[in-house]
Amino acid sequence: MPPPLTTATLIVEHPMRKALSLLLVPVLALACSASSTSTPAQQGPLPGTPVRKGPPPFSVGSFKATPPAVTLAPGEEQSPCFIVPLELPAASKIVGGARLVVGKGMHHGNITTRPRTAGDGPRPCVKDDNAFGGEAVDVAAGGAVLFGSSTQFSGEEWQGFPEGMGYRLKDGFEIVLRMHYLNTTPAPVTVQPTYEWFVIDEKKMKQEVAPFTWIYTSFRIPPKAQNYEIRGQCKIPRPMHIIQVLPHMHRMGRSITSGYVGGPKDGQLWLSSRGYDPDNGVMVAYDPAIDTSVSEELFFTCAWNNSTNKELVWGIGDDEMCQIFGYAWPPEAAYSLIASAHSCAAIVNSR
Repeated sequence: MPPPLTTATLIVEHPMRKALSLLLVPVLALACSASSTSTPAQQGPLPGTPVRKGPPPFSVGSFKATPPAVTLAPGEEQSPCFIVPLELPAASKIVGGARLVVGKGMHHGNITTRPRTAGDGPRPCVKDDNAFGGEAVDVAAGGAVLFGSSTQFSGEEWQGFPEGMGYRLKDGFEIVLRMHYLNTTPAPVTVQPTYEWFVIDEKKMKQEVAPFTWIYTSFRIPPKAQNYEIRGQCKIPRPMHIIQVLPHMHRMGRSITSGYVGGPKDGQLWLSSRGYDPDNGVMVAYDPAIDTSVSEELFFTCAWNNSTNKELVWGIGDDEMCQIFGYAWPPEAAYSLIASAHSCAAIVNSR
């Protein structure tokens, strides 16, 4: 049986104070179990659709970024980091959609902007740029999250928001491409993704959006465990409207879900994803948006089938992850959740 849920209060001081506030919020402890029965059944069709393919409505230009090619031997894993100039079109600074084109060998890429650093042209990052959490440092410095891709996806993947929505970029910034490559094929592969972002007419923008991420890191999946599920449940700091999500798991992932606790939709899911689908991708769009104000709390779950003889924890390589990345509005309400075995805390945008 999972442990009973208990209330708690956490103080979370995020290191990037300029963008994130000191947080003092009541939260709900997490229940963790290997049972597949803890997620309520969904009644009726789930909301959400595949992301629209093609440039967004009211597009007035685009800009691109392509990191240097990297060749991987079979089974090889690398995490290179590159910087390229941000060359915004003169017509607009509002990104309303994006496209990734990549072949085999890319596990995922985290693409952000940040204030311009020393150096000219495309170049490798300095060592500290690729440390864990570097993306959060970029956002705290006023940068944006440009793209997150489905795990191990190859082909063409699109990112898009409802008509008239987007996020604003700034002059004087650069693009940072934190890549994670993993060759799961029996032959060498050369990886060189190309990203393109489409800006929309600023006069047509109806709503600015901002990124968020929910993660659960303290799981331990026993060897050979089947249908092993963890569940986080958190109070909602501020109502937000979710317009796009990207679940993130590795190859042992079976599902990621999220749903409501309390209110008229109590127990219903708004997300039910395979979590890991290299052939089709797992990005989901919502129009109309998911309105979290109808619920007192939200839960999210991750489930795995561990076919290995070792315990799996949060990590790269053969280990696993449990994460939901997305975009929501208004920007000041787009909050992130950090879940562990005994607590769940929200990091709220201070803007």
